[in-house]
Amino acid sequence: MQSVSPDQIPQSFRAHRPWFIKWLGRSLLSFLGWTVLGKIGEEYANKNLVVIVAPHTSNWDGILGVAAIAGLDARISFIGKEAAFKYGLGAFLRYMGGIPIDRSNPGGVINDAIEKIKKLNGTLLGMSPEGTRTKVEAWKTGFLRIAQGIDAKIIPASICFSKKEILLGNTFYPTGDNKKDIRDLQEYYKVFTAKHPEKY
Repeated sequence: MQSVSPDQIPQSFRAHRPWFIKWLGRSLLSFLGWTVLGKIGEEYANKNLVVIVAPHTSNWDGILGVAAIAGLDARISFIGKEAAFKYGLGAFLRYMGGIPIDRSNPGGVINDAIEKIKKLNGTLLGMSPEGTRTKVEAWKTGFLRIAQGIDAKIIPASICFSKKEILLGNTFYPTGDNKKDIRDLQEYYKVFTAKHPEKY
């Protein structure tokens, strides 16, 4: 069984990276014994989707996530502080899908992100609902507010260390009640085992 395949996402979300990058992602997952399950249906091609990833308790989450992105050949967008995009690193971060946001105006961060994402005309926006690798009682609502602002559905992606599986889950439809949506999503993620369960 192949660890991961670009066929799991629509053509419109593919980055068309060099074959070696895709091979490297597949090979790393296979070597570590991991598999990417699930898929994003063609009905979402050219649309904006917010992909939330949890549980997030270890640097290994990022390593596995990057391997999965490479194996899927996925074009992922992500939000970062504007200062990180200065100088030489900025061009690379933009190439990888980075969206610089001015965090000096906390009240306008979400609106700034929404306006920039709207211009992309169809992207997978990767976000961590926890916002940190340490244990938190309540998730931040930023990902829901952005999803609402760009009229996007949510794809819950999970990283399960007990099964060594990354799962692209069924589409989640935000209701507009952020507290309820977060409760429902946190309940969904309870069945997945984090690298460090005590931090989740």
